[in-house]
Amino acid sequence: MLVDTGLDMLKRRLPPAFAREIEDRLREGNLISLAGPHGNGVGARLDREYSVDNNGQEGEPAERRGIRTLLDWLASAYEEAEGISKEPQQWILAESADGALDLLLRALVPGGGTVLVETPAAPEALELMRRRGIRAVPVDCDRDGMLPDDLRRKCEAAGGRPAMAYVTPHYSNPSGRVWSRQRKLALLELSERLGLPIVMDDTASLVPFAEVGDLVTDREEKGSKDLLEQTAGTECEGTAKEMAGTEVEDLSKDLKENGGQGDTTSLDVLRQQAGLWGAEIVSLGSLERTLTPQLPLAWLRGDAKTMERLRRVPSPGSSSAAGAAVAERAGRLHAWLAQPPGRGSAAVAEAAAAYAARRALALELLQAPAWRGACVEDPGGGLYLWLRLPAGVSSEALLRASLLEDTAFLPGTLCYAKEPDDHFIRLTVAAHEPARLREGLARLTAALAEFTARSADE
Repeated sequence: MLVDTGLDMLKRRLPPAFAREIEDRLREGNLISLAGPHGNGVGARLDREYSVDNNGQEGEPAERRGIRTLLDWLASAYEEAEGISKEPQQWILAESADGALDLLLRALVPGGGTVLVETPAAPEALELMRRRGIRAVPVDCDRDGMLPDDLRRKCEAAGGRPAMAYVTPHYSNPSGRVWSRQRKLALLELSERLGLPIVMDDTASLVPFAEVGDLVTDREEKGSKDLLEQTAGTECEGTAKEMAGTEVEDLSKDLKENGGQGDTTSLDVLRQQAGLWGAEIVSLGSLERTLTPQLPLAWLRGDAKTMERLRRVPSPGSSSAAGAAVAERAGRLHAWLAQPPGRGSAAVAEAAAAYAARRALALELLQAPAWRGACVEDPGGGLYLWLRLPAGVSSEALLRASLLEDTAFLPGTLCYAKEPDDHFIRLTVAAHEPARLREGLARLTAALAEFTARSADE
C-alpha cells in the first residue's frame, strides 16, 4: 500500500489514541484520505513485469542498463519539449521524489542553513527541512509567484545569499498556482546576481511530457459570467468582479499565448531565452506523484558542476543494494513508458484528462450550501485544490470533525514556514476514483455542516 505521507504528518499532531484509531481505519479501508501528495496513477498499472531491453552497450553492467535507457528516454522527452539537450553527466536518478529533495538539501544546505520557500509551501518539503535543521524563510507570493521585492529583501536579510531557493512554479503544492513568466525571470536574475541556486520541483505536474494546451479545459471559454456565478455570495466574489473587466482580457491573452494554462515554460528555457547563464538551476522531476505512485523514482537535472557536487554526497541510496533497486525500477519504468512507442504520452494524456474531470467534480461538490463563504479556484492542472474555509471555521478543528466522519484532508497550518494560516485546507482531488472522491467530499461536507451547526448553537 502506498504510504500516505500527508496522514503521517497529521498523526504526529493528534493525540496518540486518536492517531492509532486513524491508522486502524485506514488499514481497514474505511478512511478516505485527501491529505497525501500523490494522485492514484489513473490507468498506469505496472502489476505485470515489462521486459527490459537487453541490448546494452558493450561492457555495460546489466544493472546500469535500466538507468541508461530511462535517462535516454527522459533526455529525449525533455529535449522535444524544451529544445534543450543535457549530457549524461547532467542527470541523476534517485529512489523517490522525497529522496531526491533530501539529497539536494544535504548537498546544498549542509549542516543547516537558510532556504527560501513560497507562501504557502509544499508541506512535505517543509517537513524534510525541519528534520534537517534547516531554516525555511517564506517569501510573500500572489497568484503569479514570489513577489520580487520581498524575494530581494529576504535575500538581504539572510546575509545576501541563502543556501538555495526551493520553488514549485507549475501547479504549485499546495496552492496550484502557475508562476508568470515575469516572476520566473525575476528569480533567475536574482540567482545570477547573487549566485543563488534554484531548485525547481515539478513533481506535482505532468509537464513536459505532453502538450499542456491539449490536456486541459480552455478556461477562456468559461468567461467572466461563469466566474461570477461560481463565486456569488462567497469571499471570492469581489475578486471575480474585478476580473470581469479588463483583467479577463489580460487572462484571455495569457491563456492564448501559453497553451490555455498560464506560463509553464521551464526555468531552463527561460534562462536560455534571456541569456541568464549565471543562474543555477536544478530541476526535480518524477512521475511518482502523478502517474506511477506504485513505482517511486525521481530524477535531477542540472549543470554538470552541480551534479558532480551531488554525486559526492553519501546517501542511503548509494549502497549496492539500493543502487540495484533504483536500476531495476528504472528499467521497469522505461519499458512501460516505451512499449509500445508512444505509451508515455498517451498515459500522460489519460492521467491529465482524468485528473481534470476529478477536479471539476470536486469543484462542483464544493458548491454545496455548507460551503457557502468558502473560496476555491480551479488551478487548471496539478493534484490539489487550495480552499479557504468559510469565516470562523478552523482547519484543524474541522479536521478533527472530518476524521470522525472517516475522511481526512491536510490543514493549511502545515503549509507555512512561519505564521500558519488556519483558514485554508489542501485537498488532493487526484487521489481517488470519482465515486470514492464523491464519497470523501460528501463526508467532509457533512462534517462541515455539523461543525458549523454546533458552533452556531454555542
